[in-house]
Amino acid sequence: MKARPPLALLALLALGGCATQPGSCNSANADASLLTKASCDYSGGYAEQVRRQEQELADARAENEQFRQVYEQIAAQQSATRESLQVQQRKQAELDQSLGQLLGQLKNRHANKGSVQQQIASLEQQLQASRSAPASSDPAAVAARQEELKALQQKVSRLQLSLGYE
Repeated sequence: MKARPPLALLALLALGGCATQPGSCNSANADASLLTKASCDYSGGYAEQVRRQEQELADARAENEQFRQVYEQIAAQQSATRESLQVQQRKQAELDQSLGQLLGQLKNRHANKGSVQQQIASLEQQLQASRSAPASSDPAAVAARQEELKALQQKVSRLQLSLGYE
């Protein structure tokens, strides 16, 4: 009499060939078979997808917070154009730092998006020009500075919308 392997061992070997790689699991796929769904659940594919999406959400929230901070600093800079030269320079430095950090982070995160990279490059040029312009309390210079800040705010808004943030 030949020894027969237990039925459970045969079933395990048969299912072992159906293993699913965690990266190929998609919880939104309604057409996936029950076996595929079970394999994805068991292999941790769904959990990995959730972790990845949670990280993307956290990154997006952090970037959105940085956008909000830049907007606040632009508004502060606009009101500072009427203040002393020293206050203007301090607020400009804060704006430059925040915007520079945001642009650097966006440049790294969205490196494969050409239109976003162009918008970032345009903002970096405007930021560099803003840094080189001397602060002044002359009314004409104040008005010009207000217009520069409005243009900067519009460019930041366009960039934010192109990334899908509100």
